[in-house]
Amino acid sequence: MESTLSQFSADEIAGYAGGVLAVGNGDVSFSGVSIDSRTLRNGDLFFAIRGPNQDGHKFIPNAVSSGARGIVAESGHLQTEGFPSQCVLIKVGDTHQALKDLASAVRRRWQGTAVGITGSMGKTTVKEFAAQMLQGDRSVYRTPGNYNNLYGLPLAIFGLTPNDSIGIFEMGMSAPGEIAEMCRIAKPTIGIITNVAPVHLEFFNSLEEIARAKGELAEALPAAGTLIYNGDIPLVRDIAAQFGGHKISFGFTNGSDFHADRIEIVSPEETRFRLSYSGKSTVATIPLPGAHFVENALPAVALASHYGLATEQITENLRHMRQVSMRGRILHFREGFSVIDDSYNSNPEALKSMIEVLCQLPLYERRILVAGEMLELGPDSAELHRECGRFASKSGVTGIVGVQGASQEIVRAAQNEGMTDKQARFFQNAEEASAFLQKDIRKGDLVLVKGSRGVRMETIVKSFRSNFECPETQ
Repeated sequence: MESTLSQFSADEIAGYAGGVLAVGNGDVSFSGVSIDSRTLRNGDLFFAIRGPNQDGHKFIPNAVSSGARGIVAESGHLQTEGFPSQCVLIKVGDTHQALKDLASAVRRRWQGTAVGITGSMGKTTVKEFAAQMLQGDRSVYRTPGNYNNLYGLPLAIFGLTPNDSIGIFEMGMSAPGEIAEMCRIAKPTIGIITNVAPVHLEFFNSLEEIARAKGELAEALPAAGTLIYNGDIPLVRDIAAQFGGHKISFGFTNGSDFHADRIEIVSPEETRFRLSYSGKSTVATIPLPGAHFVENALPAVALASHYGLATEQITENLRHMRQVSMRGRILHFREGFSVIDDSYNSNPEALKSMIEVLCQLPLYERRILVAGEMLELGPDSAELHRECGRFASKSGVTGIVGVQGASQEIVRAAQNEGMTDKQARFFQNAEEASAFLQKDIRKGDLVLVKGSRGVRMETIVKSFRSNFECPETQ
């Protein structure tokens, strides 16, 4: 089905974007929006964004030759003379603002319900679980990939179709006011706050400041809206206390509306737990290992119940939850070892959760933590890394490989707790760590690769795939 964007003519887009149609037919419509000429599709509208590293205006010729049906450029950055007449040109004052304003107009025309998800951890997993839980008799759209900032969210909005009844949008931030701006665009009526943790402390002075920024989602919800929140975290409870609409809590405590307990990791492909809500309890399973996956499933359960799904259907859907790549998927190699690929991102709390999984999964002999440097932790970075090193050593990890920068503090702390320099090693980059692991790995090992794209931890997983045999079906 065509996107909601395709209902807008070039004339309308120029108006909503605060610009003027300088070249081309005002009745033309567009199949999509792009801000990257390398991935632009035929029929797209290309926004020339001026970013910190690149100016999109330099790539307008590439966009035109790749099949762009229209260009949005800033006045003074592109001459009308010589512009191809078969292509629309819209001139605006600020292309990023124009992108956001057009997305807001598309959202207003779309008739479905928007769900906003924010939190320090688990946003993408909760988004995927929620979409999978609700998919069936209704059309559910969700943010593709990690389009969760003020560039990505508008692009996600442009993917909505008139057939979609629910849109689930992930909202990240690195500064106050960003989530409020995303809410202005997406206009969510349901909000989910997963947690507040020491992430992005490079940009904030305290957890309380992070909580206030996350709380902008609750502040943006309408009075008749619904807030689904983590009842285990005091700072999140404080956010919820200020919200006057309908509230639903989740967590691991009996005081939460939706709570889980008796959590047991049965195998790498199963975690069993007791799910309780509305005065009833049932045994449920998810095909993923770890309490953190259960925690991320709870807001999806709450949302599904809010939409009227019966408990039987919810527990059945939980059995079929799937995780996206690089976020905790376990890869089993024919050589007899396994790798937990959690290489997309990392922070102290998430790392500790995955260390628990690493140490609790049965039937493995060695349990090796490969931990990349955790970025954007601010002045407390060294101590936060050391804390994770102490936690890993005390949890029963048999080997630690630190990768880049402050991860050396993880290694040092583990050595101070009694691990030898052969058990806990540091490497300057992912390539060096990968070369060591390829030689050291053996049958019976379980390896957790946890880190961020900034440290290129995914290259370690790719190296395992290249040098050993991993069936794609697993």
